[in-house]
Amino acid sequence: MLVAMSLSLESIDIAAKSFWALPLSERDEAFTLLRRETPVFWSRPAESDLLPPEMSQKGFWSLTKFDDIRSASRNPKIFSSAEGISMEDMPKEITAMQSFMAMDAPRHTQLRGIAHQAFSPRNVKRLQGWIHGHARDVVKEMIPKGGADFVKEVSLKLPARIFASFFGLEGDDRLEKTVDAAMKFQAWNDPEVVGEGGPLALMAEVFMTLHQTARELAQERRENPGDDLMTWLVQAEFEGQKMTDEDIIAFFVLLPVAANDTTRHSSAHAVLALSQFPEQRALLVEDVEGRVDTAVEEILRWSSPVLHMRRTLLEDTVVRDVEMKAGDKVVLWYRSGNRDEDAWDRPFEFDITREKIPHLAFGGGGPHFCLGNALARQMLRSLLVEIYTQIPDIEAGEPDFLVANLMNGIKRLPATWTPAGG
Repeated sequence: MLVAMSLSLESIDIAAKSFWALPLSERDEAFTLLRRETPVFWSRPAESDLLPPEMSQKGFWSLTKFDDIRSASRNPKIFSSAEGISMEDMPKEITAMQSFMAMDAPRHTQLRGIAHQAFSPRNVKRLQGWIHGHARDVVKEMIPKGGADFVKEVSLKLPARIFASFFGLEGDDRLEKTVDAAMKFQAWNDPEVVGEGGPLALMAEVFMTLHQTARELAQERRENPGDDLMTWLVQAEFEGQKMTDEDIIAFFVLLPVAANDTTRHSSAHAVLALSQFPEQRALLVEDVEGRVDTAVEEILRWSSPVLHMRRTLLEDTVVRDVEMKAGDKVVLWYRSGNRDEDAWDRPFEFDITREKIPHLAFGGGGPHFCLGNALARQMLRSLLVEIYTQIPDIEAGEPDFLVANLMNGIKRLPATWTPAGG
């Protein structure tokens, strides 16, 4: 990508809310210049509506290069997650509710181990069946319409149905409220989503809804076990210990948010990218089963649904000759790493035939690598197979992007296609 001649380092302010309202292409140009000129750079405190200005006074470092991001991700003894995972500071109560994403060893190791037991081979196989069945149904239902908002018809609907299967919530009045809360969880920067109440009121509503549902479900499954993820969680053990109610609540908060973020946004980005690059769509349609796996990986790299995660330094360290002090915040820019010219051949070209794609869509490795990455891949894979087998001529219109610095989201995506038999 060529950087616009008018763009300068002095004009780039990623701490400003206005920066995240810019078109995606302009933000990509800014990070391209940063990678080239100052790959480790310091920013003023992030503008935030989650804390008053006098309580948000810490600036932050940014890592923009693929190798630096991966190295930091794999070194939790220096780069800690326990103080928060976003560039913006948050009230401690909110940070504490972010599950084991905002946690270090040994507690992180224990909780992740328990959760991993719930995803046993038998359970994962069952989940795969749910996922593909729901993907087939969602696409089949939309076909007769010939056109609709893809986000509403698919990107929101599919995770909701899968989540309902995960937790045995089919037909339950709590499902709609839970999915709505998950959708709002990472959108505190978007005025349309926040509404008149403000970000803190939004977050309070989200956590109240998710916590109440989780606590009720955990008690119900202990008394009447089923064949669903909540039952697996309350029964799972790691080194002789089970999850407490608070642990299960924290995990419950994490799962619907992660499923919504990854599947909702990457599926919309997939249809958008395959419309913008019709030659790549033609390649996929020509051999859907043979090319879908590499297409999934390229879509995840290309879309980078999670834009960043933040760490806090536990000791002084140096990255690219830049000295950083213990206590400093360090933000890992995944999308920038996924566009790094030193890590990728033709990083600004969308190519579903790439053979090696060690992208950062699920993090840079290490103990916080996304626990649900296999499920997210399966969800996207199943959806692509169904869409480009049943309605291969689907064409996306102009997207309406989410205003956010944590998620690369699409709120609305008009699309058209030829109905079956049309």
